[in-house]
Amino acid sequence: MAFIFIIGFTCINIFPDWLKIMKNKKEITLLESSYEELLDTEEALKAEVEKLQDPEYVERYAKEKFLYTKDDEMIIRKTDTP
Repeated sequence: MAFIFIIGFTCINIFPDWLKIMKNKKEITLLESSYEELLDTEEALKAEVEKLQDPEYVERYAKEKFLYTKDDEMIIRKTDTP
């Protein structure tokens, strides 16, 4: 009887800790996934910063994004309407 009591008492004390461990494992998995996504985002941003160091890229980006032109250039928009 004492042996069963000891086993039951031990299980009751261990169960909440076991639940915390399982919860923490799930959280670790989610955080690792989030970390990988952030690393990918960081690489993309580093590549963008590297591209923005190139004056030709910056000029082309400004022309496409903000319709920037030099004094002797004209903007011709192409529409896809039939």
